[in-house]
Amino acid sequence: MYILEVIPLIILPPSAPQLLSYFYNKKLEKGTVIEILFGNRKVHAVVVASNPLEDQKIFLKKTNFQLKKIFNVISDVPRVSNNQFKMALWLSRYYYAPLGYCLKTVLPPFFLKKGYETIVSAEKKLRQETVAKKPLILLSNAEKTLTNILPFLKKAVEEQGQVALIVPDTSTIEYFYEALASSYDAIKIYSSLPNKKIYEAWKKVSSGQANIILGTRQTLFMPFKKLKLIIVDDVLHEFYKSDMTPKYNTPNLAKAIADMHEARIIFVSPITGVENYFHLKNKGYELLDKIKTREPLRVVSMTNEIKSGNFSILSQELKNQILALINPSNQNKKILIFSPRRGHSGVLVCQNCEYAVKCKECGIAFRVHKTTDLVLVCHHCSRSIKMPENCPNCNGLNLKTTGPAGTQKIYDEIQKLITRNGLDKIPVQILDTDVVKNETEEKEITNEIQKPYTSILIATQMIFSHRYYTKFDLIGVLNADSLINAPDFKIEERLFYQIEKLLDFLPASRHGQPKNMVLQTYNPENRAILTASKGDYKDFYEKELETRRVFSYPPYSRLVKLTFRHKYKDKASYEARILNGKLKMAIAQMKLEQKVKLIDSHPSFVEKERGLFTYNIILKISPDLENFKDILKYVPSNWSVDVDPRSII
Repeated sequence: MYILEVIPLIILPPSAPQLLSYFYNKKLEKGTVIEILFGNRKVHAVVVASNPLEDQKIFLKKTNFQLKKIFNVISDVPRVSNNQFKMALWLSRYYYAPLGYCLKTVLPPFFLKKGYETIVSAEKKLRQETVAKKPLILLSNAEKTLTNILPFLKKAVEEQGQVALIVPDTSTIEYFYEALASSYDAIKIYSSLPNKKIYEAWKKVSSGQANIILGTRQTLFMPFKKLKLIIVDDVLHEFYKSDMTPKYNTPNLAKAIADMHEARIIFVSPITGVENYFHLKNKGYELLDKIKTREPLRVVSMTNEIKSGNFSILSQELKNQILALINPSNQNKKILIFSPRRGHSGVLVCQNCEYAVKCKECGIAFRVHKTTDLVLVCHHCSRSIKMPENCPNCNGLNLKTTGPAGTQKIYDEIQKLITRNGLDKIPVQILDTDVVKNETEEKEITNEIQKPYTSILIATQMIFSHRYYTKFDLIGVLNADSLINAPDFKIEERLFYQIEKLLDFLPASRHGQPKNMVLQTYNPENRAILTASKGDYKDFYEKELETRRVFSYPPYSRLVKLTFRHKYKDKASYEARILNGKLKMAIAQMKLEQKVKLIDSHPSFVEKERGLFTYNIILKISPDLENFKDILKYVPSNWSVDVDPRSII
């Protein structure tokens, strides 16, 4: 008889034991898969260890609990490798996530499915104690990225090694694949790929046949035979943070896997970023700066435009540049109008009581959209209603739209500009989530932009996925202030990031020339706007690091965001206050006041979403406190735990 230690492939509360014990009459190898009864459910579990019953008798007598027999053996041949166990354990420890679900994340989507064998073969043993090579930060615009990474990539392949090239989205995959597939044995990995294709790629990677493994974050879980180099492109991209358990951050995971394989890692980015600048300053990272200093961008004050009698959402300078390019004497000119907001206009406000019409499910103001008529749409739950005739609050009739224009209103304004000036009809398209519902529709719009005639594209952040192969002769940034109006400590850094990515759409010969990019703002003296215009971020990074040090924000702490949701506000608030008190007491008892700072429970920036009230508690944990599990064990299982969150609001 043997006692089996197993990891069930389900979500268990992180505070609960992640290894369960069962018995069986035969010894099973590590990595074999069984079926167990967990409560009234049959669930899959992976064997970690098998120990003879004789060795455990004394322990079992002391614990005084009865073991269950396993229900069934799914595979008596190991299906999970040691390397997969190590990756799952790292994810579980680093992000305080259920071990079983971390293991499920690491395993391929075809795991245990009929016709897909995942028998464990000989593999390079990953280091238990990681020896880190310094990550390299490669500052590069999109046009030069491939040229800049090729020497590193070529060297790794010549050493009979494999290269993992991680990109944020599938659009970017195609760009790199077309460039590399002719010279290397390259394969593509992404979540929507059919299991058959992923399985074929899996076999090529494990055999060492594929030397360039290109894909989104799932690529990191491939069974590399001889990994020499990991390249993470566009390292600050928000898609790299997983929204599902385990809520891992791809660059962190990539660095951990590179350390395990003793591989080199390169982070490619248009800007350094505050935290990476900190690591560079402290010699933790090395810099490969390939970006040349650019000219300041042209900043237009919309306040001055109003004073001069221009009440349009387009400044006079931007209008003049658009008209010059779409003049019949010019051919095949491309114009990008970038808007941070979709929809038609801002919100609907009563002029009598100043009430903004809100979504009942989310408690936030509807945005005004335009179909055949104007409608109100919630940007959080997608609920839409007709434009009300009366104010829901005071029944007044004086309702007016206010706030920044969205893509639909910009579209109307561009069409008026073209018509007013008696010009030929110019194709004007919108690229946002209202218009584009799937990849096919997105590809149709981007293909249209490539056609050899003059056209105008109005786009939100969706355009960033196409910066490697799309160029524009003019870029106008509307509502730049909307990019910095959220109360989050990373918001200014995100502004710089988006501005630099927009510059990638300008041809190399004109890259950064102020006449080709117009930045419209109502706050031309704003520190972030001025810094983004100049493109020199070092002084900002220095000041920002000092501010973050004073207020204990990353890199001087690790953030943990605890979130509770409930349909009743009083219940959500009560549960948040209770946990808040428990955590304060635990921190005091463990004498961790200098290591752990707590931001008291508070409503989320969007307090109500999809009918649920949301409350957050933020923990700021000193980086030298590696194991904060003793604090988080007080967090109930119905709370969400997000380590290194994308945002704290």
